[in-house]
Amino acid sequence: MAGLFASMAVKRSLANLSSLLPATTSMPSAAVASSQGLEHLRMLETTMHRIHAMLLDAEQHWNLHEESANLRLKELKDLAYDAEEVVEEYEYEVNRCRVEAFEQAAAVQGGGVSSSKRKRQDVYDEHGIVKVPSELALGARKVTERFTEMKDYSDIFSLSENDGERKVVPDIHVVRQTSSFVYAPRILGREKDREQVIKKLMASSGEGSSCGSHMSVLAIVGMGGLGKTTLAQLVYNDTRVFQSFDLRAWVCVSEYFNVENITRKIITSLTKNTCHHIQDCVLQWALVDEVKEKSILLVLDDVWNEKSEYWKLLCMPLLASRRCHIIVTTRSKTVASLVQTMPIYNLNCLCPDDSWSLFKQTAFVAQETATPENLVVTGRSITEKCNGLPLAIKTLGSILRYENDENKWRDVLESELWDLKQSKNEVLPALELSYKCMPMHLKCCFVSLSLYSKGIYLDEYRVISLWKLLDLLQCDGNDNMDEIGHIYFSELVQRSLLQNYIEGERVMHDLVHDLACFLAGEEFFRLEGGKPVEIPRDTRYISILSRDNSIEISNMSQSLRVITMIETSDIENPEVLFLNCKKFRVIDIEQGRLANALFDFMGSMKLLRHVSLARYEDSSLPNSVFQLFNLCTMDIEALMLHGIGRLVNLHTLPRLHLSKCGCFFNITELRNMNKIKKLCMSGLCNVSIRDANEAHLESKRNLEVLELDFNASKSCDHKEGADGNPATVTVSGVQLLESLQPHYQSLKVLRLKNFNFDKYPSWLGRTSFTQLTELLLQGCQSDHCPTLGELPSLKYLKISGIEQVKRIGREFCSLDPGVKGFPLLARLSIEDMYGLQEWSGVEVGDFLRLETLLFWCAFELRSLPLASFSSLRELALYNCTSLATFQSSATLQELRISTCASLNELPALPSLQSLELFDCPSLTTLAHFPSLTILSLHAPFKEEILYRLVNSNLSIEYLSVWSDILMSIHLDPQKLLSLKELVLCGRNLQYCDELGSLSSLKKLNICADLFISRFTCLGNHDSSEMEVSTENSAKQKKGMHSRASCNVSIRLMVMVRTLDSYA
Repeated sequence: MAGLFASMAVKRSLANLSSLLPATTSMPSAAVASSQGLEHLRMLETTMHRIHAMLLDAEQHWNLHEESANLRLKELKDLAYDAEEVVEEYEYEVNRCRVEAFEQAAAVQGGGVSSSKRKRQDVYDEHGIVKVPSELALGARKVTERFTEMKDYSDIFSLSENDGERKVVPDIHVVRQTSSFVYAPRILGREKDREQVIKKLMASSGEGSSCGSHMSVLAIVGMGGLGKTTLAQLVYNDTRVFQSFDLRAWVCVSEYFNVENITRKIITSLTKNTCHHIQDCVLQWALVDEVKEKSILLVLDDVWNEKSEYWKLLCMPLLASRRCHIIVTTRSKTVASLVQTMPIYNLNCLCPDDSWSLFKQTAFVAQETATPENLVVTGRSITEKCNGLPLAIKTLGSILRYENDENKWRDVLESELWDLKQSKNEVLPALELSYKCMPMHLKCCFVSLSLYSKGIYLDEYRVISLWKLLDLLQCDGNDNMDEIGHIYFSELVQRSLLQNYIEGERVMHDLVHDLACFLAGEEFFRLEGGKPVEIPRDTRYISILSRDNSIEISNMSQSLRVITMIETSDIENPEVLFLNCKKFRVIDIEQGRLANALFDFMGSMKLLRHVSLARYEDSSLPNSVFQLFNLCTMDIEALMLHGIGRLVNLHTLPRLHLSKCGCFFNITELRNMNKIKKLCMSGLCNVSIRDANEAHLESKRNLEVLELDFNASKSCDHKEGADGNPATVTVSGVQLLESLQPHYQSLKVLRLKNFNFDKYPSWLGRTSFTQLTELLLQGCQSDHCPTLGELPSLKYLKISGIEQVKRIGREFCSLDPGVKGFPLLARLSIEDMYGLQEWSGVEVGDFLRLETLLFWCAFELRSLPLASFSSLRELALYNCTSLATFQSSATLQELRISTCASLNELPALPSLQSLELFDCPSLTTLAHFPSLTILSLHAPFKEEILYRLVNSNLSIEYLSVWSDILMSIHLDPQKLLSLKELVLCGRNLQYCDELGSLSSLKKLNICADLFISRFTCLGNHDSSEMEVSTENSAKQKKGMHSRASCNVSIRLMVMVRTLDSYA
């Protein structure tokens, strides 16, 4: 890695500095010149622009395999971080002065005018600009001088080109050239892959594509070093393939996708003659002449292009062929999805046996006698270290080819791959190309994964949280950081740098992890425990991962910026982490000895921007925390937060609890905290209207998430306010709500909880809240719903616990007859509306995008206007005990109904695909559901309903029946031709016939009480094994295995789950 993280630090600091420094044009020139400190900061700003440019240049162009370039890069990064430190210390000074100015303004109201003016003159100049302290001015000047000295030295001695010791690492662009030649007998472990690819290739002659009806493209995808090229070579040279095409061509594309060059290479490969004499303007016509009316096989090896227009331009001449099959090898699933006309072929790592065979072939070929057993044991361990990656296996095998010394083998086993010279020459370039082809922001995200242990499963949510901590997600004001993080994470998966494990989790191949660590260098470090740890001097980012072993630190870097605890750990001497470390920007740890040590030193960490302390158990924080004026995020659940109002730079802060005595927190402290993006408060019933007004919520233009909870979730025993006076309690709840009106400009999420008043605030539902996408109303004494349909961006709405409402009418959508309600609403949840009887007043054009509707505990509800919802896909009804039926819906696809005792009829639902019924004992009338594929029935229900649903819907693929009443179930195989999965469970269920005739059945889950002997009929299926996993039926299990023989993979699982446990 070059200086990406340093480059980002400089970029952020430049933006920061420009906001701190006054615009030169807006001030008299004499005023600017009067402040020497400001001039030094101006010079520093210019220097930082140059540093940033050089760091970007280093990432793109420098040969970092030269010692001289690495030396200059290290100096440049040190300068970048020192410059950032100067800027952030000045920012701290500016924030400190702002806080003191606010406090002095408050003191003025109390009469301390003269002292306030005198103090203000000490820190501000005559134009109201915070003076630059002399030590900061000196620091700024030194950075500028060091940069000038370094640049002069580099220019004189031409360090980047000629001087310095060169490391022997071949240039990637020279190494990455391939041909179609392969010596097949030396290739192990790819026979099955070759046959599958050839089968796809031969079967694709009739498949169409976007390029033409006779053109097909198969993409082979996998990480670097996996053998994609080798597989393509095996296919290309197979006799069956050779005889199936008139012409074949092989082109190594690599990272630069130049259509003219690739076209020339295709022509050369087809004709075996160079075509440099052909001009670009007629090049494609020349290719047309070569392929016209012929069958062509083209292999494009190592493709990185993600632009469809280039791909289409390359393919155009190939349309002249009679038939054209293209094989593309790539590491990127994005590239594959761009070009493919057939399903992607994902190439996997070698299995352990094939890996060992390949290693033996490479390492033991020179052994004239039998291989020593001790080398075999060590060799197997080395093979496991390669994790099935052929390139690494062959590289390490070749290192040991003529080596009989067991100690040398153990050195290879215990060394990091990059410490081995030959590995660095061969494996590194192959994998590093994946890194070099990434955009800058993705490179940083990839390198940061070196903070995780090798082999650890990467949870997407936690990885994105790490990227947030490190400020790696490039978002503008309107972007959702989680969505951006998901895009980045998916990109790493698409580029084969992360491999699938389970949904939401991925894993890095060990060698890809080694690559991330190699690129991170000493700047990133993992504390993994087990022995005393010495942290390198240049380390700036640390993760703590030792779950089982305690960690003892013997030496510490004073350059640390970030510490994050990925796994809970115990550090023997935690004070070493924070002693003399004043450059921390991010601290993300858990309660324990580490947290106690942190509070001892926190007061000196004035550059700290993020502090997160999980499972914090104390009720208060040390006063030193409230001196951290640069702090942007504080994630510590403490009750006593008096003083937090001094942290005017905070964007996010803990949930604020308000008590009657005011000892937890005083809402007036929010007065000057205008950068807040998320604010959650509880106990608002204890707040006075005067204090609520002083919080100035309406002036907080950055506020995106606001939660106002009027319940007191925490309590204390004090009876007086924090100032010794009795606490003032609100008189009018509605007036209190009015005084808590937020700013309309940026609010996206609003939650109002437990406001047990009979009216809504006048600002609720105003169209001026143009960004509001999510709204929760919970607990109110009003007898009607507010008008919310005019909110222009609302997507998610939940109304809960407004028990007095009996009817929802037209006013819910709009009071204006010409306005259609809820234009963007996608999900509506109505819960605990115990008195609600009717919902009417929905007109054509309302709820145009409503897809999900949920009703929970609406006991009196009798009607639903489903026909008016033109986009409804999902409906859930829980505990709607008075609802007998509802309107038909042409678009509804998923229906879940639970505990609706009066429901007696289901209307026509032509698009319904999934139906779940739980405790609907009165249901007797059913319409036809022609699209139904998933059906779940949970007792109580009428038996006739089961058979009517099963026998009248021939497309059912999944059927689940849970009943303690039924003793037997009779299925008609002719009505269940599509059934793939069947679940049967009930205390008294003992028999189900015709299972052996369910021709499409692939999975059968039954409860333990069904008689296994009844299922011998499953033997009618051809060839497969069935497994019964019951503790009490070992003999039955054995018998079942002896009889089972099915050609579909039927898996018989005994389920001990009952309806009671399900409920």
